Amino acid sequence: MNFRAFGILIYLIYFLITKIPQRNRLKKLSETDPEKGSAISHDQVKKAFHRVLSISGVKVETEGLENIPDEPVLFVGNHNSYFDILVTEEIIPSGAGYVSKDSLKKIPLLAPWMELLHCLFLNRENVREGLKTIMTGADYLKNGYNMFIFPEGTRSKNGELGEFKGGSLKMAQKADAPIVPVAITGTSAIFEKNEGLRITPQTVHVSFGTPFKISDLPKEKRKFAADYAKAAIQEMLDNQK
Repeated sequence: MNFRAFGILIYLIYFLITKIPQRNRLKKLSETDPEKGSAISHDQVKKAFHRVLSISGVKVETEGLENIPDEPVLFVGNHNSYFDILVTEEIIPSGAGYVSKDSLKKIPLLAPWMELLHCLFLNRENVREGLKTIMTGADYLKNGYNMFIFPEGTRSKNGELGEFKGGSLKMAQKADAPIVPVAITGTSAIFEKNEGLRITPQTVHVSFGTPFKISDLPKEKRKFAADYAKAAIQEMLDNQK
């Protein structure tokens, strides 16, 4: 473990423990004023992520922020690193709730913050429970909250785009919400490609593509909306090279 990784570990422990009282207040606030509770929660997490990225020595270059509509959207991105979430949450103006694996719900200090951000815990083994989770995501979009999903379902080991799960965009379809393709490069070099627990400074590039609605696609392409989003992301990744 190098100095940067150690610094991040200490800071995250400090944040998660010292912020327990505020987290509990935000939970109560979210019950009476969900919009305000969500906004403050995202603000706190954005500050924490900014600090982590600063300790990591990460610089973020963005392109296409003007493509983000002024309404709730489903962001759809490629997935290479744990840092994908930190980077995108910090730069998306109002933040987003992320679709995560259900095992994260068991982490005591982390899960409550994720719930405040309207993150979802997806059970990929149980189709019925997975569908319920996706429907909850559609409700979040209808209620004004951005969502973010990585349709590959797991982090890419080689940086190449994997298969996009067919039902990954279902929540946007049910809510008739815009979908914004997101292309991310450089994050895996921060941590995953290093030997041991080492963090190295990197420049990350994030591109936001042209938004689209599944309902606006030609009828014959609506069943293949995930492939449409994948092609848009691949084009942006190629342009980033």
